[in-house]
Amino acid sequence: MYYIAVNNSSHKSEDRPPVTVFLAATVVIFFLSLSTADSVGFVPDYIDGSTSLTTSGSDSQNNIALASLPELGEETPAVSGVAPERLIIPAIDLDLAVQNPATRDISALDALLQNGPARYVDSAQLGEVGNMIIFAHSSNLPIVRNKMYQAFNKVPELKTGDTITLTAQGKAYMYSVVSIITADATNTNIDMSPEKGTRLTLVTCDTLTGKSARYVLEASFVGTYDI
Repeated sequence: MYYIAVNNSSHKSEDRPPVTVFLAATVVIFFLSLSTADSVGFVPDYIDGSTSLTTSGSDSQNNIALASLPELGEETPAVSGVAPERLIIPAIDLDLAVQNPATRDISALDALLQNGPARYVDSAQLGEVGNMIIFAHSSNLPIVRNKMYQAFNKVPELKTGDTITLTAQGKAYMYSVVSIITADATNTNIDMSPEKGTRLTLVTCDTLTGKSARYVLEASFVGTYDI
């Protein structure tokens, strides 16, 4: 009986497929299933080798190449060295042309101011880092023949936060009033260095106080827009 039992067991093991055949069949079935799933779009990106950042084939409408995006992290350089053309201050109804003389001669500048405000030649221009200085006459006389002697009459009335706009070449450059002080022209300096950023200074006479008295308005740069 022992011999027969052993013989029957040996016979059954010969009828069973070898383990290697079973494993091979499993692998073949797996890859056939994977291929079928891939053909109908069921295979996730991390299996078929693609990623969501890659544009390929019919999926291009749902993706964008990084090269199609703008360059990031660098500021577009602003146009610099532009001479101001007009000075506009809505709060005091001021809208005047700005002169840009090349002279530093006091007598020549005084004569030019009869035509309106002027920018000091060594001060910053629009688009440049630094301080732009614009000066003009003020007069408390009730009647003047030349209205430019009263160009900056209302500048001392401005308040912190009021907007000042300079225009040139189709762009507007906006500033916001920071402070207005009185100063003595004989012992006061105006800082034009770029270390304090982009700013604007308006200067006019304080005729009620004295010949050397001045109003000095400081404004900080806000931004630009097309006009």
